Amino acid sequence: MRRIGGAGEVGASGPLHADMPTSGDESSRVHIPEVGRLCIFDRPMVRLTRALTSFLVAVCVLLVAHTSTADPRTTVLAGQLKSDDYRVRTQAALALGASGDEAAIKPLCDALTDENASVKTAAAAALGKLTKPASLKCLEAAIAKETVPAIKSTMQKSIDGLKAGTTTAAAPPAPGKDAKFYVALDITNKTSRPAAEVEAIVRAAMQAKLLGKSGYAVAPKGETVTQGGTIVKSKKLKGFILMATVEAPVYAGGSLSVKISVAMATYPDKSIQASFSPKLTQSNTPTSDTKSEDALFKLCAESAIDSFVKVTASM
Repeated sequence: MRRIGGAGEVGASGPLHADMPTSGDESSRVHIPEVGRLCIFDRPMVRLTRALTSFLVAVCVLLVAHTSTADPRTTVLAGQLKSDDYRVRTQAALALGASGDEAAIKPLCDALTDENASVKTAAAAALGKLTKPASLKCLEAAIAKETVPAIKSTMQKSIDGLKAGTTTAAAPPAPGKDAKFYVALDITNKTSRPAAEVEAIVRAAMQAKLLGKSGYAVAPKGETVTQGGTIVKSKKLKGFILMATVEAPVYAGGSLSVKISVAMATYPDKSIQASFSPKLTQSNTPTSDTKSEDALFKLCAESAIDSFVKVTASM
């Protein structure tokens, strides 16, 4: 397994340099232009009478007309939210969160008043995962009435993530004819800031950087391993996943340091191929500064992609 590490530092007005050792004694130096102080994841057949056949056809037509605009899976899952078994309701809520369907919002909002804490927590998390702005209203109404700390915490995380939606990357385009590599992104947040907020910044930076490179396609957020495997196989692409961990920012000696640790693996089987941990330091930042953190997160994410591209070029 390869390991690529690096760190960069800049003063009040100097440029940022990040050393990125690759393997052995080899090293490369990444230069980030001057930017002020910023350093800147079977049934048998039966005969039907003509009258009965006509009746059934008419019923089918009515059913199709009624359900043509709804995803059948969403309808089924919404129905499961009314099950007597809280475990079924919990799993249904989680599945609706992964559906990406706008029609999942109402049943999930209704589930925020479920008598079971697990169901309410799952519904709150699912609404955040849907990333639909229309979910905000019911989440904010529910959190104002909720008294259980753990449930309120999940609701707040979803609310924070939805409010940070302006930073969220747009869904990437499907692999084009020139695509050679298919890259999935998995972001883990170890900072004290809302996970959805940090993930949005890092994912957007990584995705934009990858799509700016020739031959690279990016897997959409929420894609399952099975779905990714099908795309990689059908389009004969080389699949990779970048598992990025955003470490907690460190404020020390009047400076801010940010690091993102990235493990590169094949996709969908996840066999580790390399790792790299770009780290950037900004001077003259003695206290918490989220704007500077955001800028460094973005640059670290872009630096990680540069390292990833270098590795794939040598494979």
